[in-house]
Amino acid sequence: MDVIDKTDLGEMSATELTRAYAAKEASPVEAVQASLDRIAKFDGAVNAFVYVVAEEALAEARASEARWAKGAPLSPIDGVPATIKELTRVKGIPFRKGSVLGEKEPSPTDLEIVTKLRQAGTPILGTTASPEFGWKGLTHGPEGGNTLNPWNTARASGGSSGGAAVAAALNMGVLHEGSDGAGSIRIPSSFCGVFGIKPTFGWVPSTAPTGLFELAHRGPLTRTVEDSGLFLNAVAGPSVNALYGRSPKEVTDFAAASRRSIKGMRIAYARTLDGAPVAPAVAEAVDRAAKALADLGAIVEEADPGFASPQQALLDLWYAAQAWAVEQVNPTPEQIAKMDPGFVSITEQGRLLSARDFIAADQIRAQLKVTMAKFHERYDALMLPTMPLTAFEAGVDVPTGSGMTEWTDWSPFTYPFNMTEQPAVSVNCGFDADGLPIGLQFVGRWFEDEVVLALAAAYQAAHPTPFVDAPRS
Repeated sequence: MDVIDKTDLGEMSATELTRAYAAKEASPVEAVQASLDRIAKFDGAVNAFVYVVAEEALAEARASEARWAKGAPLSPIDGVPATIKELTRVKGIPFRKGSVLGEKEPSPTDLEIVTKLRQAGTPILGTTASPEFGWKGLTHGPEGGNTLNPWNTARASGGSSGGAAVAAALNMGVLHEGSDGAGSIRIPSSFCGVFGIKPTFGWVPSTAPTGLFELAHRGPLTRTVEDSGLFLNAVAGPSVNALYGRSPKEVTDFAAASRRSIKGMRIAYARTLDGAPVAPAVAEAVDRAAKALADLGAIVEEADPGFASPQQALLDLWYAAQAWAVEQVNPTPEQIAKMDPGFVSITEQGRLLSARDFIAADQIRAQLKVTMAKFHERYDALMLPTMPLTAFEAGVDVPTGSGMTEWTDWSPFTYPFNMTEQPAVSVNCGFDADGLPIGLQFVGRWFEDEVVLALAAAYQAAHPTPFVDAPRS
C-alpha cells in the first residue's frame, strides 16, 4: 500500500512509516506520538503495558528525525516505535519480570537485543506485560493483573508475551519484542490475531542466564511478516556474549524472505500431533489454509512427524528451570505469599527433581531433534494449527470445565518445537464463530527461517485478515 493511501500513522507498518519518513510525508516524532496516543486510548481496557517511557521515546524519535532529515537513517527501522517484554532488561526501566521478586530500581543496562534495536534507531516506548517469570502461556498474575484479548476483553490474551501480542494487535507501537520458551510468542499471536516468530535458537544471541537454556528463544510479534523480518535483521547474528547456542556467520535477510516464492516448497500438513483434539472451527480454518497454499504453488501433503507427546519431559525441564530462577532471588515467606500460587507450586515441584530426572528429560528432547531432522529430509516445512482452540476466558490457567490441569494441556503444538530449537511462526488464518482469531503454524529446518517467513507472508498476502480497530468487550 502506498503511503498516500493511509493517513493514520498509528495504523502504519514499519515499511509504510519509513517510506513516509524518506518522502518527508511524516516524521519519527509524529509516529512515536501516534503510538503513545494509541496507548493512552486503548491500554486502560487491555493492560498490555507495564511501563511507558514517553519522554525518552520522544527524545529518541527526535534524534531519528534528524537522521532522516540528513538522509542518513541507521537502518530500515530507524524511527519505528518498538516495545520490549518485561522479561528483557531495559536501561532506565525496572526489571520487574511480572513478579514481586522483580527489581524495583531502574535497570542500569540493556540486554543485548535492546542494544541492537537502539543501534538500529528504534525508539523504545516501554515494556509489555508477562506472567510471573513467564511461567505460563497466559498473562495474568498477582503483580501484573490481567492482560486481556482486544478481540474480546472477557477472553485471555495468551502468553507469556501477552502484552506484546495485544500491543501488536492494536498497533500500540509497531515492533514488539517477545520471548518463547514453550510457545510464549506463538500462543498470544494465535489468540490475538497477529504474526509472531520464534526464530531458530541462536539467530538472536542468548545473552542472559536462564535455566531454560536452548528452550528460550527471543523474537518479534508484529502485524506483518515483513516487519518481523526487519526486526530480525536488526538483532540477529553472532555474538561473543552468547551464553547458549551459536549463530552462523552468514545471516539471512529475514525481510527479503517475505517476498520469496513458495512455488514447489514441500509442506507436510499435520492436522494434529499425537491425537490431541482440535476444535472444529480451528480444523476447518487450517484445512482451508492448506488448500490456499496448494493454490499458491506449494506441494502440500498430509504427513505426521510421528512422535509421542513430550509434555512430561518439557515440564521436567520447565519446572527445574523455574525453580532455579526463583532460588537465585531467595524470596522471603512474605514475598512467596504474594506470588502466583501456580508458579509457587511448579517451583516446589522443580526443586524435587534430580539431576537424573533432568538428564532423562533432555534425552527425550535430543531424540525429538533427531526425529524432526529426519522428517525434514522430505519436507521444507511442517504446517499445523498453532493452537487447538481459540482464546478462552480470561483469568484462569485452563479452560473452565475442560478437566485440564496444566496450561501445556491446551497448547500441545507449540512446546515440541522449543525442544527441537526449530524456527516456528504463527500467522492468522481466520476467525471462529465468536470472532476470535485462529493461528496457523509453520515449522522449518534449523536456520532456514526464510522458508517459514515466506510461507506466512505468501498466505498473509493472498488471504489478509483484518486487525482489531479498538478493544472489544
